[in-house]
Amino acid sequence: MSAGKKIQKGVAWTMYRALPVRKNKVVFSSFYGRGASDNPKAVIDALAKCPEKLDIVWLAKDTAHAGVPDNVRVVEYDTPAAIRELSTAKVWVDNCRKGAHHKKKGQYYMQTWHGFALKRIERDVADKLNTPENAAYAEYAKRDSAQIDAIISNSTFMTKIYQESFWYHGSVLEYGSPRNDILVKPPADAKKQIAAALQLPENCNFVIYAPTFRADHSLEAYQLDYHAVCKACEQRFGGRWIMLVRLHPNIMQLAKDLTFDKQVTFDATAFDDMQLLLSACDAVITDYSSLMFDFALTRRPCFQFATDIDDYKNDRNFYFPIDETPFPLAKSNAEMVQKILDFDETAYQQDWDVFYQKMGFCEDGNASQRCVEWILDKIKK
Repeated sequence: MSAGKKIQKGVAWTMYRALPVRKNKVVFSSFYGRGASDNPKAVIDALAKCPEKLDIVWLAKDTAHAGVPDNVRVVEYDTPAAIRELSTAKVWVDNCRKGAHHKKKGQYYMQTWHGFALKRIERDVADKLNTPENAAYAEYAKRDSAQIDAIISNSTFMTKIYQESFWYHGSVLEYGSPRNDILVKPPADAKKQIAAALQLPENCNFVIYAPTFRADHSLEAYQLDYHAVCKACEQRFGGRWIMLVRLHPNIMQLAKDLTFDKQVTFDATAFDDMQLLLSACDAVITDYSSLMFDFALTRRPCFQFATDIDDYKNDRNFYFPIDETPFPLAKSNAEMVQKILDFDETAYQQDWDVFYQKMGFCEDGNASQRCVEWILDKIKK
């Protein structure tokens, strides 16, 4: 950030701090200015349906393509205008840190975070987070945690991490993940929506390959044989299968370097709503992404394909061994094909049930509504 912009923001925070809090205003943001996405999207969709007269604001870098309900105002993220909205809102909702902001008396801050943690996060990888580019992350995170009024958790496992690894000592509410409501109760027309949006052939089964990003932002680890996977799925599950590929948002610009034949393989990277995309898929292949724990709520097949486990462990490491998840793990394409062909539906469901109980998940499809009720309660105070 330039010195000039830093001064401008400081002036805005000081100036707008004097403005009164507007009781009916709720301000949302996700992933530092992305359009409607993740847990905040699910909450804002539910809140926008409430009969109460609310002033709902989404902060986005791209204000023309925020993807929010019609009765939501969109304001440009990280601008004096956004600071004014935050300074006068009754409630903030975010899924990432906003530790440089200054909450006033009478304001409330709901933190939803952004996924179940396989990879170590926050204080547990402080040495990795405090890089030359982000030397003060720990202090930034501590300021943020000091302002949070409630963190939303989807499991006893995540509750423990929030309490022990987030520099946080406040309330943790086991409401479930708002973004996963759609996976607990998938919409009947999800496949039609995705097929229309991505111009996919009709009467196909979808398997999505959605790996997480690597520290070097390379594509080197993404060596999945798409055609072999689709053939194996056809042999094991029947029907015609096509492959959707979705790169992590941190490297989405690299999708242009991949080849898609638009017969068997299709690019789904630019599709904004990941949870709707997952709700339409018949199977998932990922590596270390938390989306596997989301998708498993549909009880459909999920597989792991990871060729660089040791390298990834050296970068972030895991809270538990990757082979202790209920998802069949392959370290090569030949092994991936065999895992699909050998897929045991009964064993998979049993393994997921055991893991679900062990981690203390509390996903029932009503998390968004619980968050809305929390927000409305604070607005009434």
